[in-house]
Amino acid sequence: MYNVMLVDDEEEVRLAIEKKINWEELGFKVVGTAENGYEALDMALERRPDVVMTDINMPFMNGLEFSKQLKAELPTTKFVILTGYDEFEYAKEAIELAVVEYVLKPVNSDELYQLFSRLKVRLDYEEEQRRNLENLEKYYQETFAQFKDINTHDLVEKAKVYIAEHFNESDLSVDTLSNYLNVTPNYFSSLFRKKTGYTFVTYLTNLRMEKAKWLLDNTDEKAYIIAGLVGIEEPNYFSYVFKKAYGISPSKYRLKKEQ
Repeated sequence: MYNVMLVDDEEEVRLAIEKKINWEELGFKVVGTAENGYEALDMALERRPDVVMTDINMPFMNGLEFSKQLKAELPTTKFVILTGYDEFEYAKEAIELAVVEYVLKPVNSDELYQLFSRLKVRLDYEEEQRRNLENLEKYYQETFAQFKDINTHDLVEKAKVYIAEHFNESDLSVDTLSNYLNVTPNYFSSLFRKKTGYTFVTYLTNLRMEKAKWLLDNTDEKAYIIAGLVGIEEPNYFSYVFKKAYGISPSKYRLKKEQ
C-alpha cells in the first residue's frame, strides 16, 4: 500500500479527488490533504508520502516550489501536478523537477484511475529495485561494518562543516551535499538522519534560525534582509519558519528584546 497526499487550495477539489476513485483497490491510501505549500511541506516531511498530487496556483507557496523543497528531502517521492494552467513554462519547470504526470483540470475518474495504475506499476518496480539495493547494502554493512562506521562518521562531519559554510546559499540541498560527498541522495539522507537525529531540511532550518536569531540580536538589519543572509529568499516563508521555531515573529522578537 502506497501513501498519497493531496494538495489544493480548493477544498471541494481535494474532496472530489479523494472520493473519485477506490484508492485501496489501486494499492494506495490517502494519508493527508493540505491547502497550501507551507502546510503541505510540514505534513509531507512527517508522513513521507510516496506520491503527492498538487495544484500549482496556491497562496503563500505554489505547487512547484513546494515540490522542489520536498524533493530535496524526499527524492523518491513522485509528484503529479494538477492545474488549470496550460502554460509551457509550468510544464517545463515540472519536467525539470522530474514530475511524473502533468494533468489539467478538470480531471475525471477514469483519467485518475489510469494515472495511478501507471504509478503503481512504476512504484512496484522501484520498490523491487530498492529491495535489491538494500540487500546489497546489508551485505556490504555486514562485511565492512567497522570500516563503514568510521567512513560514515567522517561523511556526516564533513557534511556539517559544509552546511555551516554554505547555509546562506538558498539553493543548498541534499543534491548539493550528495554531489560534494560523492554519494547518492538517498544514502546521504538516510545516513544524515541516522547519525544526527535530524533530516537534512530540519538541521539546515534549525541552523538558519539560530543565525537569524543572532542577527536580530546583534544587528539593525531588517527582517527581510536577514532572511536573505541566512539563505531564505522569501520573507514570508522566513517569518513563518522563525515563528514556528521560536513562537514569535522576527519583528515581534526584536521589539521584545528592545523593551
